[in-house]
Amino acid sequence: MRKITIDPITRLEGHGKINIFLNDAGGVENVYFAIPELRGFEKFCEGRPADQVPQIVSRICGV
Repeated sequence: MRKITIDPITRLEGHGKINIFLNDAGGVENVYFAIPELRGFEKFCEGRPADQVPQIVSRICGV
């Protein structure tokens, strides 16, 4: 298994990183998006389709 890390995420206010784990065939096995600061936006996004999340969050914080 291969790991790709993007750290820091530059379009994010504060700190954050992305870990991408690839299987032996080169396909994506898992992706982890880590932000140590709690902003609470996750609660607004629970249960919503993924394509709605950028629209919701951009209206809240402007990032």
